[in-house]
Amino acid sequence: MDLVNKRYLALAIAVSLGCGFADSMSVAYAEEAAAVMEAADDELMDFDLGSLTVEARRPDWESKLSPGTMNIVRPDDFKGEQKSLPDLLLTVPGVHVREVNGKGQYTTVTMRGSTAAQVGIFIDGVLANLGGDTAVDLSTIPVKNVERIEVYRGYIPSRFGGTFMGGVINIVTKKPETTNVSLELGKSSYGGKRGSMEITAPLGSGSLMVATNYESSDGDFKYKNYAAERYVPVGQKEMEGFEQEVVNFNNKNIDIVTRGLIKIDQSQVDEFKNNNDAWVDYVRASGENSLANAIYENRYEYAQQRVTSAADVENILIEKGYRDKYFAQGFDDSDWLAAANEDWHNNTSWERDQIINDEIKKEVIKDYADASYQKDINEWQTKADPDKSENLAGYKEKIANLKKRIKEAQDATRYRKYNDYEKTSSIIKWQNDNWVVKASYNKTDRHMPDSVWGGSDANAAPYYNNVDLYDTFYYSSKHQKQDDGTLMLQNRHNSGKLEWGWMLDYMHSNKHYKAEHIVISNPLSEWELQNTPLREWSEYKSNKGTAQIDGSYKLNDNNMLDFLINYSKERMTIDGSNMDKVLSEENKNSIVAQIRNKYDQELLNIQLQDSITLDKEGTWIFTPSVRYNQSKIVGYSDGKRFGDGYFKWISPKDSQTNGKTTWQLALKKEFNENLTLRMTGGTYYRLLNMAEIAGDGAGVLPAPSNYNGDGATFPVPEEGKQFDFSIIANNKFLGAENATTLTYYWRDSTNMVQLERAGRDYWCYFNDNKGHSKGVELQSSFKWNKFDLDLQTTYLQTKAFNKHTATGDGSYGEVWPTYQPKWEGNLRVTYRPSEKFSIFTEGHYTGEYFTYYSKATGATLSPYLSGKPVASILVMNSGLKWMPEKNWQLTFGCNDVFNEGPKSKIRSDSAFIGTGYINPEFPIQGRTYYVTARYQF
Repeated sequence: MDLVNKRYLALAIAVSLGCGFADSMSVAYAEEAAAVMEAADDELMDFDLGSLTVEARRPDWESKLSPGTMNIVRPDDFKGEQKSLPDLLLTVPGVHVREVNGKGQYTTVTMRGSTAAQVGIFIDGVLANLGGDTAVDLSTIPVKNVERIEVYRGYIPSRFGGTFMGGVINIVTKKPETTNVSLELGKSSYGGKRGSMEITAPLGSGSLMVATNYESSDGDFKYKNYAAERYVPVGQKEMEGFEQEVVNFNNKNIDIVTRGLIKIDQSQVDEFKNNNDAWVDYVRASGENSLANAIYENRYEYAQQRVTSAADVENILIEKGYRDKYFAQGFDDSDWLAAANEDWHNNTSWERDQIINDEIKKEVIKDYADASYQKDINEWQTKADPDKSENLAGYKEKIANLKKRIKEAQDATRYRKYNDYEKTSSIIKWQNDNWVVKASYNKTDRHMPDSVWGGSDANAAPYYNNVDLYDTFYYSSKHQKQDDGTLMLQNRHNSGKLEWGWMLDYMHSNKHYKAEHIVISNPLSEWELQNTPLREWSEYKSNKGTAQIDGSYKLNDNNMLDFLINYSKERMTIDGSNMDKVLSEENKNSIVAQIRNKYDQELLNIQLQDSITLDKEGTWIFTPSVRYNQSKIVGYSDGKRFGDGYFKWISPKDSQTNGKTTWQLALKKEFNENLTLRMTGGTYYRLLNMAEIAGDGAGVLPAPSNYNGDGATFPVPEEGKQFDFSIIANNKFLGAENATTLTYYWRDSTNMVQLERAGRDYWCYFNDNKGHSKGVELQSSFKWNKFDLDLQTTYLQTKAFNKHTATGDGSYGEVWPTYQPKWEGNLRVTYRPSEKFSIFTEGHYTGEYFTYYSKATGATLSPYLSGKPVASILVMNSGLKWMPEKNWQLTFGCNDVFNEGPKSKIRSDSAFIGTGYINPEFPIQGRTYYVTARYQF
């Protein structure tokens, strides 16, 4: 084995495979391992701990020699380009970024067909996922002051506590080294502003870094609303219908009234239809020739036919005092009416009583007629009078609204509303060979844009999306503030064969939400305002403490054992509107009184990993690992809220503990310095978050264990297994230095949780999903003298299956895997004509994917359209970097050069009326110009 290969392989094994404490290894350690190999030509590889520093920088080629599939992204390679964490992750194969609410808003990441919840996000090796979050919001994590972003798929090194079926992203902040001060200012379209300052300097036995960053945007970008564009002919047709109702208003009323309410000659009916003014006068008149008189005559005739009821006669006799007269003669309620009738038919008083009887009958008839006719007169003098008719006024109001909508829709241009944000971050970090002390603070202050798929006018929404013109939701101008702070203390030691360290970390997060505009004109909004918890405002506070011990122990010359013991405890408290309601007789069957107000989560991770060289030359590396991961979650609710209501299975304190042992293996064969093969496989166990276990007590509940609701049933963690195989080649190709990695991967997942409606007004999580994915990842880079070309491509084939525990028979049916494009790729070309200039162009292609899981069957709807597929899109970026002086850099650029983002389309014949394209629920920002000035003192 020649010296070059020995040193190269020693660096690879010592730094990459030395078993997982690579963040704490120095290049000095790797060099010493190389020296050992030079002196031991005929022996198995000898692991040596050597000297160590905390968070030493890894060599660039480690991404090719890691036990599993790994990529490193360095933000400094993109200085001045105003890229966020989601932007940088787009350059990694196998990774899909979903900007759920649009750019700068809530954003998640998936890997190799996983869900967002199955991806672990770490910052300096500390888990950032909070138990109260379904997934980490990448838009709130700054990448300034970050040295590198490590992305792991498949095999996850033991130094990351927990198991993540999708993968792990580790964000490593910069290590302060030399004295340095840098300033950066940036401006971009849509009111975008950026600024940052970073200072590093020696302090005591180590170095100190202090940095602060600011970013903001108005976010009011322009897009075309396809639904509004298609609305014009539909709205015109609808308006014509209402206009016809106005034209036919009088004649329609004439037909209704003359069909039974009044009796008039056909000649007069025809005259009224030919002369509507005469009809209106007839309606409003009060004399003999009037609608009122005609109605009265009709009702009097009807009353004469109907007054045979003893009850009517009895009531009028009582009013006239006859009952009192007979009571005075000794009669009572049982016989006075019979006596009165007998008197009326007595021959001796027949004439007198017959007159009385006729008068009484006349009065009964008149009162009966008056009562019914007055109601009809009031109704029809309102209905048939154009100045009083609510129906006619409604038609005219709809016509006016439709005219307004058609006018607005004729120009389908919209500007995103409530899309602004402001983000600030600060970090202070001191570090020497053995200690790291770090404190950070991030603040996000933003509005949350409304979905363009809905609004209070549900019927019009599919055609006419007006949320960016004025407020249509019950709750709009949603304002969110999020504050995150961390404190970390880390210490590492080297004692003979043992390298170890401990770490303490504290994390605080406070999320506050408030709906600033409430559309109270809609009756439902008032009901929701009074009865729905957390809709007007809410606050979620999380405090999480983590303690960790990890290290490496040299078992023998060819075995290095890594270990990790990690424990964390999190407490989340919740407050918000309508949470102060107590359970009463009136609302005992309402969920509103049983909202969760506190959660606890405890996580325990114990992990072991062994790195073994299998041959004398060290070309075969075998890396097995075993993990035990456990979670205990407790959900609390104020006991005063509970009683004998319908939701009796919800306990004031619900808890569940889950734990399991999983394993993974990695095998690597280095044939020579140009070719390496790598294979990994293992099992995974995704521990659930707080809401999945205990629910929120309101809209999301644990499932009842039986029909009687005697207890709750909780979902169990998701499980899966994975395998991948990689070919890593480094050689000359097309006259360039080329590095290529081709990976085939496969994953199978079971017990995946799905939120489903289980009752009239609540939802539950069930282990109702399963699926498998397979695909290919290609990453290749070419480096010529003045050109660089970087290519990443992913092919993903995913199948998903779902059963409905709440409503189905327990059998699985195939569904669409959502937000998983089959093809995705990134291409970047950089040209350096001189030392002072560089020009770059990049394109990101995202293939078609589905946004709705249902795969409908039948003749009326195709399965393809039922998935609401998003059309493929190619976004091109370009820019210029210029260094007029050594310490200056100016960057001019344009993202989404062809403005493709706002043109993104979804095709659906389901859930939306009609056919054709619609916008995504949250349109994406398009062409953006920016300029950045960076100065380094």
